[in-house]
Amino acid sequence: MASITAEGLSTVYPGGVRAVDDLDLEIADGELFALLGPSGCGKTTLLRTIAGLEAAAGGAVTIGSRDVTRLQPGDRRVAMVFQDYALFPHMTVAENIAYPLRVRGAAKSVQRETAAGTAAGLSLDGLLGRRPGQLSGGQQQRAALARAVAASAEVLLLDEPLSNLDARLRLEARTFLKKLQRELALTTVFVTHDQAEALALADRIAVMDAGRIRQLGTPREVFQRPADTFVANFIGSTPMNLVPRGSQIIGVRPEYLAPAEEGLFTGVVSIVENLGVTSLVTLDCGDEQIGYVVPEDDEPPVGTAVTVDAPPARVLSYDRETGLLVR
Repeated sequence: MASITAEGLSTVYPGGVRAVDDLDLEIADGELFALLGPSGCGKTTLLRTIAGLEAAAGGAVTIGSRDVTRLQPGDRRVAMVFQDYALFPHMTVAENIAYPLRVRGAAKSVQRETAAGTAAGLSLDGLLGRRPGQLSGGQQQRAALARAVAASAEVLLLDEPLSNLDARLRLEARTFLKKLQRELALTTVFVTHDQAEALALADRIAVMDAGRIRQLGTPREVFQRPADTFVANFIGSTPMNLVPRGSQIIGVRPEYLAPAEEGLFTGVVSIVENLGVTSLVTLDCGDEQIGYVVPEDDEPPVGTAVTVDAPPARVLSYDRETGLLVR
């Protein structure tokens, strides 16, 4: 296990594109850490720079007590699971898991024992003789994780590890991944564009945009108190209501609004969207549209006039010019 530190880290692509821009970051030993952001924000480039697959144009990367900035990927003691899992199709599951040991010249008996032991821990012991094409998506993911674990790395790096799975498998894999990381106590960094995934899995989240970190915090901190309007818009299964008021922008999440006799917003119900056990109600408030969430069966009819309010602690203010949180 090891901590990860990036100091003034930059990664520049041809044409001067700064995919990672003078970034500072500290990830604690044993932490499950998420790099979250939209496509093109630099999250995968940052992960690949930590791994050594992209060269740093400036700054430094430290893993544990070692400066690994100029080391080759194989010398950094990291293991990486790619989005497409990158399993060798001509090898069996056992051979894929043992591959890192084979590269290091480990004895065949050690390779077999390690593959069997790691596979058993990930419920793959009955699949060791199969090839990747004979596995389900979830099984392929576990095989890729088993190979990473067998490498005995200090750091585990995951690039969109759940994106190739369907919705049900993704939920199962999410639970499995969190449990596995807790059992291994292995410093783990994963990249995702799915904010629900990051909120559910991570100890802390770095929300990225244009190669920089917009906010760093726990899932609760990022959800309840977004540092700026970019994060406020990006985080949450339903977008935060952001309404200009004088020199500031008022922000309040739909989940924190509820009908009241007097309140922040009054409007007419224009849309009701069923979300399962809840519904998202949209109020037409003249020049603005406000969303709030109600339990199932409590939806007001379209055309109803409704006033909604929120607890004062859940109402945020952002500077209208900078977009930064004021209070």
